[in-house]
Amino acid sequence: MRCFHRLGLIGILLLALWAAPLHAAGVDLRMERLADSLNLLRSEDRAVVEEAVELIRKGENTLALGRLTALNAANPQNSSLRILTAYALLQAGNFLGAFDEAAKAEKAPDGNSYKCWFLAKVALLAGDKTVCKREIKHVKSMGDMAADVKALEKELKGKN
Repeated sequence: MRCFHRLGLIGILLLALWAAPLHAAGVDLRMERLADSLNLLRSEDRAVVEEAVELIRKGENTLALGRLTALNAANPQNSSLRILTAYALLQAGNFLGAFDEAAKAEKAPDGNSYKCWFLAKVALLAGDKTVCKREIKHVKSMGDMAADVKALEKELKGKN
């Protein structure tokens, strides 16, 4: 039952996000790619994540950042929290702050190829083509986001 309850909270969060995807500065937030790392959090922390996501959805990014900053302090190695923080910063128009958080997410030991793709996308938005190209190589080597990589490479080519 406890495992079902854990999955239920994340499932509800994912359903809410899939019903109305979040978009910031041309970046789609893919909660399904964040679920594994979010499931590592304590139930109290997952409840705060749900609250922060709802605040982002409402455009209350400063409040969301406050919640996420506290979670990052308690869970500094959780890549999904860093990506959510970067996303809220993008929503607020802070590309450099988003780049910093996305870089922290990429360095975290948990996560998947999405954290590299996310950093590549944010690096491109922040104007750092070198990091973008490096992260595209990382994602390509993992092989599970081929269409996303192709789209990002096309976008990168358009910025040259």
